[in-house]
Amino acid sequence: MRPITIRQWVHANICVTDMERSVAFYELIGFEKFDDQIFGEGAAVWPGLGLINGRRFRAVFMKIPGDRPVPFLDIIQFLDPPTAGDAYPTLANIGIGRLCFEVEDIHAAAAHLVANGVELVGPISAYETAPGVRPHGVEALFVCFKDPDGTIMEYTQFADNALDVVKAGAPT
Repeated sequence: MRPITIRQWVHANICVTDMERSVAFYELIGFEKFDDQIFGEGAAVWPGLGLINGRRFRAVFMKIPGDRPVPFLDIIQFLDPPTAGDAYPTLANIGIGRLCFEVEDIHAAAAHLVANGVELVGPISAYETAPGVRPHGVEALFVCFKDPDGTIMEYTQFADNALDVVKAGAPT
């Protein structure tokens, strides 16, 4: 049997309770909206989502500005029946814990979040496996924060860029 070949990462889905509030938040943290659709009762997507009794949801697609179309965020608000439940209370829960985005200036990015009332999970911290130990010598800082529904996001600033992590972990 041949292994599966993944061509690229396309999108991450985030379920929200208030689309207008969430779109404003994701614009605040650096994304731009490029599509907005309502999916109705009987649409072929419902069985694929495992939600046979679904009748209506709104999906807004948001991307990083520029000429990179993917990956993008697929932000969904279920309308009928409405979005239910709560975001994970901490990053120690099973499941996808957070999405990470590289920024040029972590301190400016964190200050921007705080100035706009965004809740930080903790302070800007170093990427370390033990006190003073950088994994594979990769130097980075990160800060985690919550969206309006409590979904945790992360900004990271690398000494060079995110490719440092891939290069450091690659076999030599």
